[in-house]
Amino acid sequence: MYDGPIIDAFLHGPWIGDVGAVPRADIVPWTDDPRLQRVMHTFHHPDQPGGVPPRLGLADVLGAMDGSGVAAGILAAKVYYPTTIDRLHSLHEEFAKLSAASIGRLRWIATVMPPEHGAGSYWDLMQNPRILAALAGAPGLVGVHITPSPWGLAPNDRWYYPLYAKCVELGLKLFTYVGMPGPLWPMGPNNPAHLEDVALAFPELVIVAHHIGDPWTDISVRLAARHPNFYICTSAWSPKAYPKDLLEFMGGRWHGTRGSEKVIFASDYPLLDLGKTIAAARGLTLTDRDLRNILHDNARNLLFSPQA
Repeated sequence: MYDGPIIDAFLHGPWIGDVGAVPRADIVPWTDDPRLQRVMHTFHHPDQPGGVPPRLGLADVLGAMDGSGVAAGILAAKVYYPTTIDRLHSLHEEFAKLSAASIGRLRWIATVMPPEHGAGSYWDLMQNPRILAALAGAPGLVGVHITPSPWGLAPNDRWYYPLYAKCVELGLKLFTYVGMPGPLWPMGPNNPAHLEDVALAFPELVIVAHHIGDPWTDISVRLAARHPNFYICTSAWSPKAYPKDLLEFMGGRWHGTRGSEKVIFASDYPLLDLGKTIAAARGLTLTDRDLRNILHDNARNLLFSPQA
């Protein structure tokens, strides 16, 4: 059993940190909205009655990490629904504060304004690049997060391309949701096959496809083997349930690519129990070298190195 250090590359942000003077963009009461009730009825949601999620402070998060042997983690900013600039700023300010106070143990990924749909939306394609430019140099910022399925827009749509160009310019990694969603969002935009266009158009962009990509795990594997800067992140999955295609990739070579060098461990804490997820990950039937890559070294090199 691997007993070395671990980095958790995806801590589920909406439950972590203070709400803020201006309510954060990722905190959306849903239990009184019939549309959101329909979306969420397929998904276990830890919100208390009234739709207000329990809060976890920095001490809670670091305590859970210490208890599970996690040396460092990435806070994931996630915005599923239309919001305002002030609420988006409130989210980013909170994560920058948490990262700065963690003394190097927590870094974070920002998110952007979701696309507006309809003939009268008149997209301002430079709005999100401007948001990222204003964040440049924020404490602990290492990437940006997009959610194609809830936004109803596949990641190879032209709307994203100025955002990707700004990520390359600033050295920010792209975290993108892949795979069939638990909630009743359309699954098509989350097909990792859309990311082939992105990887070809932006070869310098580091793409971290989180939530594995099931039922298209084989496509995620092929993209990770095919593109040098494409990685699979295991968030939202217990290691006991990893798909066969992923397990085979992690333990061997796919057309010459050592899979353990292209996979990054994450838990999705607090939606998954951190202690149980870490214990299951340590017990995977892989070599110590492969487990060290997946559980620590890949994330360290991409997200915690001086260049990250």
